[in-house]
Amino acid sequence: MEFGGVSSDTPVVKNAAGKKAKGEAELLDQATNQLLTAVKQKMSKKHGGIDYGKLRKDGYGERFLERLASS
Repeated sequence: MEFGGVSSDTPVVKNAAGKKAKGEAELLDQATNQLLTAVKQKMSKKHGGIDYGKLRKDGYGERFLERLASS
């Protein structure tokens, strides 16, 4: 049996020319912002506003709630 080159089953990941890979902090910040937006939209649609007590009960942290209040 002979293995030549790269198998077609192997995924190849390439960066677009001129773009840098995002750092972990940037990815976390982007994900947090998306979660903030989603939570805000969902609660506004369901309850007409943001219920911080319910979010605390659901396990969201104080830092997250502070960012939600200021956004």
